[in-house]
Amino acid sequence: MKTYSNEIAKLQYQIKRYQAMRNGTMCQMLTNKLQKLLEKQSAM
Repeated sequence: MKTYSNEIAKLQYQIKRYQAMRNGTMCQMLTNKLQKLLEKQSAM
């Protein structure tokens, strides 16, 4: 069983950093990636 905890934590950190820099485009891309990853994890 593959866990994505490190990847999820990394994405959450990056999202916070891009929000602080007011970079909405990257925030949206990373949030979408995070949502897909969370869906994969919950499907397991």
